[in-house]
Amino acid sequence: MKSERFVCLGSLVVFLLVLLTLVGALQAAEQKEVTIGYAVSLTGKFSVEGNETQRGYQLWLEQINKTGGLQVGDKRYPVKLVPYDDESDASTCVKFYEKLITGDKVDLILSPWGSGNNFAASAVAEKYRYPIIMSSASAISIWERGFKYIFETTQLSPTMMQPWLSFLKAYNKEIKTAAILYENFLFTVALNESLSKFVQEAGTKLLLSEKYPIGGKDFTGILLKAKGSNPDALFVLNIMPASVYATRQAHEVGVTPKLLMVNIGPMYREEFIRGLGDLSEKVYESGFWHPDLPFPGAKDFWKNFQTKFGKEPSTDVAYAFISCQVLEQAVKKVRTIAREKLNETLHKEKFETILGPYEYDERGINKAQRGFICQVQNKKRVIVWPTDLAEAKPEFMR
Repeated sequence: MKSERFVCLGSLVVFLLVLLTLVGALQAAEQKEVTIGYAVSLTGKFSVEGNETQRGYQLWLEQINKTGGLQVGDKRYPVKLVPYDDESDASTCVKFYEKLITGDKVDLILSPWGSGNNFAASAVAEKYRYPIIMSSASAISIWERGFKYIFETTQLSPTMMQPWLSFLKAYNKEIKTAAILYENFLFTVALNESLSKFVQEAGTKLLLSEKYPIGGKDFTGILLKAKGSNPDALFVLNIMPASVYATRQAHEVGVTPKLLMVNIGPMYREEFIRGLGDLSEKVYESGFWHPDLPFPGAKDFWKNFQTKFGKEPSTDVAYAFISCQVLEQAVKKVRTIAREKLNETLHKEKFETILGPYEYDERGINKAQRGFICQVQNKKRVIVWPTDLAEAKPEFMR
């Protein structure tokens, strides 16, 4: 009787082992691809930047799938993107991230464009514990909520504006006064807070700091107000396409500062530099990303984008691509797409990108971020500050 029981028990163990092997094989067979979802502004007031963000994701998708897909452990799985248009609306953005996670059940997520929509989408990611590497989230308020599943790609607003402190100190004879015009948008409001502080800390007199509605096309009134204060430097903090309208109208109403800075503007070479022609000459912009920075893969990325899309990439494209680079490396390092383990890896490992090294602190902020200043010179966006990165010397308009 005992021997019969042992035989039965042994048969049951063998059966269970075979069953577990079959289940494992079925599960492995079911994992045919890795799905990555996102919502981005393909229409609406953020559509210029949103479409550029999507192009960055698409370029990475093409390159990763050419290699056989995302490396997870010893295997590669093709990547499928699941995109939605958030229509430049934060509530719509939230709705789609809920759908991606609970309805589509995507494996991983990428981010929307802009600090406002990232502020909203990151709350959904945190709720469901989906790590999200945000390709455009500079507003410092995003990082003050104690979230554990968010990671930064762009420089934060203080870092982005920091180089203006040393620049204005170095050129205090030329630039004694300044005015700031800024769009009512989370990103540009945050930039104004940082820039206003650094302008005054540099000893430059801040004559005007004026907010205007988002999505405007007529800046005549506010530009005339700035003209009346006659600043040596005029900083215009907005997004595309308002940057083009504001720059053109500044010339039309006769605003002639020694220094004109427009964020976001020159990074869009096709729309801003070529679109405005000579009117873009000598316009400054805070540095986001630049192909001439000394980082591996930067120039290849620049060339590959031009080959695929027939134009030069904006820095929004670059940041979207960087977020994918970090995600790809994190999956490779941890050998799984299990999100909790992936989140732990993002917090403790180092990653190499076309903007240099990324290493995240407990808030998800890159410890190695650095700002710089660019200027349009001879129809090119070149680095002019700080001196150790500069390709050319800063020039003034008068």
